[in-house]
Amino acid sequence: MARKGELDAIGAVEESADTLFRGTHLEWAIGKWPPPRDRYERSLGEDRLWVWEEADRIAGFVCAHAVDDLIYIDQLAVGADFQGRGIGRKLMQHAIAHAGEHGTALTLITDRLLPWNMPFYASLGFAEWPDPSPGIQAELDDEYADGFDPETRVAMLLEAD
Repeated sequence: MARKGELDAIGAVEESADTLFRGTHLEWAIGKWPPPRDRYERSLGEDRLWVWEEADRIAGFVCAHAVDDLIYIDQLAVGADFQGRGIGRKLMQHAIAHAGEHGTALTLITDRLLPWNMPFYASLGFAEWPDPSPGIQAELDDEYADGFDPETRVAMLLEAD
């Protein structure tokens, strides 16, 4: 579980992770926005901001919050120096276990074109959700308003066990 004093470090992880988008159709978004501290604080308030630490540093995090009686994964990020070690999978497995303990489905929005996004979530059991709930549709609409291409965005759902 993250602590309030770690929010700046979590923001730095997100900025580092965003460098992965260089050379892709999402390169335009790198550095466009400051880290969303208000989202981190909301997730922290719901006890749904989890971090992975290595070498006394935050290596990655998952930021989630409630939307429409679901747990919405707002952000999963692993710092550039820590990628390729299975940290993202471990963080997502923790979020999945949390959802299972609460009998709640998990949802997220990701990119359908990047070869490491949608297939990664599918490997965890998420499936494309063509008709998302109103709250998740609102999250998609916010992304479109920020400049994301509706043709490349996809909502995914992992049903509660």
